[in-house]
Amino acid sequence: MNELLAHAEELQHTYATATPAARLRAIRQRLASAHAEMGPARLVTMVGAVEALARSLIVHAAGRPASTAVMRHRQFRDTGAVELVEEVLRLRAAPGPSEMFGADVWQRFEAALRYRDLIVHECTYIGRDAHSELISAATTVLRALIELAGLDSGLQAVA
Repeated sequence: MNELLAHAEELQHTYATATPAARLRAIRQRLASAHAEMGPARLVTMVGAVEALARSLIVHAAGRPASTAVMRHRQFRDTGAVELVEEVLRLRAAPGPSEMFGADVWQRFEAALRYRDLIVHECTYIGRDAHSELISAATTVLRALIELAGLDSGLQAVA
């Protein structure tokens, strides 16, 4: 069991120190392997992708030394996706989320996060046919973050 915990810590450290470009490569791999996922599983994966990239963009923001990445990652490890995205926009002097993504997309993304949390933390099934619009909102936010960060904008695995 200690080996599993050690491995989880190793992964956390790897993600903390990985640059946003490296995190995006890992996110793309995960999205590609999850391409056939539908409904709740796809929603969890897409919101997690936004969270992971946003966290990395904060941890590795301009002017922040790489030597403090692990500490900063711990600071933001439990921060929600909405707050992470808002912080990325603030750090990059971008418009607020409603302006950046469109009010409708941002509201759907906020709803996507709430549904993701219900799926993960309450072991539930949403039951509504809203998955596609929530997944679409998360995809839109992810693509916008990629573009804002100047990373490769081709997110083929999300198509």
